[in-house]
Amino acid sequence: MKPRIKDFMTTDIRKLRWDDTIQKAAEIMVRYRIDGMPVVDDEGMLIGIFTKTHVLRAVGMDGKVVVGALMQSEVITISEDAFPEDALQVRVGRLPVINKNGELVGIITRTDIMGAFKRQLEYAVEQVNAIINSGHNAIIAIDTNARIILMNKSAEKFARVPIDEAIGEFIEDIIPDVNLTTVVHTGVAEPVQKIVIGQTILLINKNPIISRGKIIGAVGIIQDISELENISYELKAVQEINKELHAILDFSPDGFVISDGDGIIIRDNKSSLEMLGIKKESLVGESVDWLIKNGYKEESVIQKVLEKKVPISIIQNLKTGRDIVHTGTPIFNESGNVYRVIANMRDLTELNFLREQLKDAQHLSVKYLNELEQFRKEQLRSDVIFLSAIMEEKIETAIKVAKANSTVLLLGESGVGKEKIAGIVHEASNRTQNSFIKLNCASIPTNLIESELFGYEGEAFTDGNKEGRPGLFEIADRGTLFLDEIAELPFDMQSKLLRVLQEREIYRVGGRKPIKLDVRIISATNRDLEQMVKDGQFRRDLFYRLNVISIWIPPLRERKEDIPPLINHFIGKYNQMYDKNKKLTPQLIERLIYCEWDGNIRELENTIERLVVLSHLDLIDVDFLTKGAHNKSLFKVPTTLNLRDVLVETEKNLILQVYNQCKSTRKAATILGVDQSTVVKKMKKYSQPDS
Repeated sequence: MKPRIKDFMTTDIRKLRWDDTIQKAAEIMVRYRIDGMPVVDDEGMLIGIFTKTHVLRAVGMDGKVVVGALMQSEVITISEDAFPEDALQVRVGRLPVINKNGELVGIITRTDIMGAFKRQLEYAVEQVNAIINSGHNAIIAIDTNARIILMNKSAEKFARVPIDEAIGEFIEDIIPDVNLTTVVHTGVAEPVQKIVIGQTILLINKNPIISRGKIIGAVGIIQDISELENISYELKAVQEINKELHAILDFSPDGFVISDGDGIIIRDNKSSLEMLGIKKESLVGESVDWLIKNGYKEESVIQKVLEKKVPISIIQNLKTGRDIVHTGTPIFNESGNVYRVIANMRDLTELNFLREQLKDAQHLSVKYLNELEQFRKEQLRSDVIFLSAIMEEKIETAIKVAKANSTVLLLGESGVGKEKIAGIVHEASNRTQNSFIKLNCASIPTNLIESELFGYEGEAFTDGNKEGRPGLFEIADRGTLFLDEIAELPFDMQSKLLRVLQEREIYRVGGRKPIKLDVRIISATNRDLEQMVKDGQFRRDLFYRLNVISIWIPPLRERKEDIPPLINHFIGKYNQMYDKNKKLTPQLIERLIYCEWDGNIRELENTIERLVVLSHLDLIDVDFLTKGAHNKSLFKVPTTLNLRDVLVETEKNLILQVYNQCKSTRKAATILGVDQSTVVKKMKKYSQPDS
């Protein structure tokens, strides 16, 4: 507020009454060194002024003359509400100040006026400095010599030099990058320049300072826009995100409708319009009631959300024929009021269609799996040649037990096909992708069977592999191990096999580290294991472990209906092997059916192979069973009942007969199933005159 006279006038004034003597007035002037005093009446109203001039005029007069006789009645005054510049217009050294009632309230001198102006100037400078220093932008001014003449607090922080130290210094020494001196020299303003100092981004406005048409310096206003730049980047990022969100909404297969707290739609997308069958470009600005009034929907999930203030989902069938699930979600403001509702529409029409298709596909899948399982069973059955109901039952049992991991014991005479049944159990199990390892326990020497089954570590044997070797159990891991002729397993090995079945782990020979395994055991024997247990020849606990599931395979003589298909199978097999086209007469087939076949299928197969190899005619008749080449008996009646002699004689006749037919020891060895060296050795033995 602009100051007035009353703000700086002198209120402690020396004044005279009209009836005071001249002598008293002179004494007061001398004592207080003043040139004059106002004169007031009894009521304090200004009526005149008495000065030194009046005192001099009274020289020689009586000292008791009153002031009122000599005073100047016409007095120039000034109102207490006047401004200092008004007082300056009055050329009076001491100017009385009166109030609006005309009462004397003070005196103002030229000294008082100058002091007021000084204080006013100081206050203005103080205000200007406060304004300059309170600004966020840095302000720096230089003179024509490039020395700093002004610098605010923001510039002080920017320059990192105190204002007192910076004033008077060259600008280049304090802030060299500003380059204000160019403006001083050119007199041309350089508005809005962007510069980067370190990590700080600055905007600089540079202008010349002109006084009375002359350049007296330059001023630079520096603004740190690093934060603004960051905000700008963030704003751009937000705009990009919004753009992406709008794109996502527009291209989403789901429909979206967003309303405000009054149910007015503020955002939608293309999918929502397509689902509702609306031809308008947008629903923005419409009330959600509009959709119901125009028949696009029967009820509004947004209305329900606004009423209940909780998420709500409803399923609707639209007039477009679409089934949609409509989900509304409320968004609350800080006051707890719903200010947005996001409604999502998902088209269930295609989903329901796909669900029906999935059901059909699942039904087909079950059907195909059943058919595949049936086909697999038929494939497994095709590996075994049979027609009998009892063999159908045995194979069905084998397929059924294959699904479990239980041990299986196959019982039956030699040659009935126990290995084939073991193969079916493996192929029908979930281990079919892994190994099926077979071991005939009677074919391995007692001293080697442990290392054969369990393997051995390096250095366990003098002549063994130095790196060790895995046994059949390790090779069969996650698969099946078939132990044929299990009854021939040495008694000490039976306890080790029992431990493997119990612990599911083995130790290699010479090893101390257990090896965990997952192996299914199928065993087979043609002996009576129960009797062997009673006789102490087989461990009882091992028998129970092996005999979890047992399958007895009947001998061939008890299922004669299987013999004709077996004959056909073997005839075809050996015709192909030896490039023949042999056939059997019905009479011969009937004769073969009624044979006892103590060797079962193996004996029948060997007989068919001999007939194919040795017969001269393509059609083999019954006579060929008793007549062979050159009218010699194929199956001679033995001349002795000594078993050893009978075996030797039979072996001799068979080897010589096959050799005479083939004329080659290699072919004879192939037919007989032995090594060529064995045939050569036996031929040499039986060709001696004394044999």
